[in-house]
Amino acid sequence: MPLAPERQRGRPLRVALVGIGSAATRAHLPALVSFEAAGAVAVVGVCDGDGARRDAVIASHPGARGFDENDEMLEATAPELLVIATPPSAHLGEMAAAVARGVHVLCEKPLGLSDSDVVTLAELAARHPELTLATVHQYQYARPWHWIARAAAGAVVAGEPFSLEARVERPGTDPLSAGGWRADPEHEGGILGDHAVHYLSLLHLLDHECEVVACHREGPGGREVASLQVRVGAAGVASVHVSNAGTSRSNLIRLERPGQCLEMEWQNGAFAIAHNGRRSGPRAVESLSDRTIVNALYAPMYQQVIAHLGDLPRRSEEIGHTLGTARLLSAAIHLAR
Repeated sequence: MPLAPERQRGRPLRVALVGIGSAATRAHLPALVSFEAAGAVAVVGVCDGDGARRDAVIASHPGARGFDENDEMLEATAPELLVIATPPSAHLGEMAAAVARGVHVLCEKPLGLSDSDVVTLAELAARHPELTLATVHQYQYARPWHWIARAAAGAVVAGEPFSLEARVERPGTDPLSAGGWRADPEHEGGILGDHAVHYLSLLHLLDHECEVVACHREGPGGREVASLQVRVGAAGVASVHVSNAGTSRSNLIRLERPGQCLEMEWQNGAFAIAHNGRRSGPRAVESLSDRTIVNALYAPMYQQVIAHLGDLPRRSEEIGHTLGTARLLSAAIHLAR
């Protein structure tokens, strides 16, 4: 995928980053380094309340300036894209500050912690249609998902019955996380905003009209378990089961399309297909339970975002996906209460 014309002409995109926790250091900044090396991006500012974190980033990005307030950074550096990697409850405020200054946004998930958050997000998008409001949902760039999505999309278009199952198991929240938001379901979304939202994003790509019809969540923060049911297309059903109370790291996506006698299963690093009773595989593929793989998916995500900042139809699609996924998450959280 080529970069946008202005990037090809040699003018780097000015990027600022607010929040220098684990998502920034393990995924955003390594991805941005490759684009900096290609002359497509210039990191001009980083913002975090921790001075040591700021200094560490500036040491490896000499063109960046450090700030402890997002508004100050936006005014001083005039970025074209703000990357938001702070706890979820801060996302909307930082997004509003950016779009008020004509700055595109790439925001870490989740968005949609409440119905009022979705309303605010929709208002921001409506007032600033010229700006990209993208969310980090990088799983869509994994090659095995493309295979499953093609088969599932065919069922959606044909109106065929199908089932899609996703299961995530983790032995607690991410131990490398710099903040505690993943263990705070009441204010930051908890396991629904951490894991389930990735699959809501994938389902929204299959069917923009998909709907969360049931959601149950239990367990204390940091050891939560949740199950969701989602209607997809005219006759499709998706179930999403996520757990922070497991004993291992595991990810599974399984598709069954009975009308085509087709089954597809992607479990960790193995992919298998059964068609008309004949099974092939397992084939070695990337695993969503491998942090290095998940982090590496940020690079193709950035490529897409940078390439389409000036592309109105694609920008509208991105905004629609951001809003649609936020609505699904808000519905899930509401049903779980």
